[in-house]
Formats: sequence, C-alpha cells, structure tokens
Amino acid sequence: MNLKDAQLAKLDVDDELREEIVTARRVSSHIARRRAERTLAGELRHVDLAVLEDKLEKLEQGDAGDVRLFHQAEAWRARLIEEGIAAAAELPGGYDDELPRLIDAAQRERDTGRPPGAARALFRYVMARLQQPS
Repeated sequence: MNLKDAQLAKLDVDDELREEIVTARRVSSHIARRRAERTLAGELRHVDLAVLEDKLEKLEQGDAGDVRLFHQAEAWRARLIEEGIAAAAELPGGYDDELPRLIDAAQRERDTGRPPGAARALFRYVMARLQQPS
C-alpha cells in the first residue's frame, strides 16, 4: 500500500491483486481504510508471499539501480561537456561519429546560454551507451 504509482505499475502481480491494492489505496477514511486493508490481506492469503517479497525486493533494487545509472550518466555528460572529446575515450560502451557532434553542440549551447536541447541529447546518448551490455 506504500508503493508509489510507478512502482506499483512495475510490480508483476495479477490484475485482481493489483485492483485490490489500488482500491485499498484510494480509501482515506480511517475505518474504511482498515476494512480495505483487511480485504487486501484476505486476497494476499491466495498469493505466495515469498515470491511477492522477492518481487518487491527486486523492484527496490531496480529503482536504486536506475537512480545510480541516472547519476552516472549525468556525471559523464558534465565531464564530456567540460573536457570535450578527450574524455570520450574512457566512455563505457564506446562511441561513434555522432558523439563529437553532440559534445560540440552542447559546448556551444553552454557558451551561448541557449536552452539545454543539445545537452539533453548528449545525456540520452550517454544513457544509451551506459545501458549497453559491456
């Protein structure tokens, strides 16, 4: 019941259980919420709780991994903009002919104070490279 909507959407449970969770989460009255929680607990009796706990643990680890990957991509983008193509040699996943163009556009954008369109494109490129298997 404490999961965020995005986490609940990623949780691999059957539709009936998901609907019970959503219904119970909508209830705000104290008494009605307790009743909804009891109903949800009754539904959970038909689910293998060890499997559900494993899914929740994997979901939490996945979220932490996504945040870590995001921060790593952000650091690479900043480094590429600051150091230029020299830093690209160390980029995990390698690079192609598009990277120098993206770096140049992001540097020009930074120097002229334009909105961050090129920097965002560079971030997406770096994120794709970091997600590729090594």
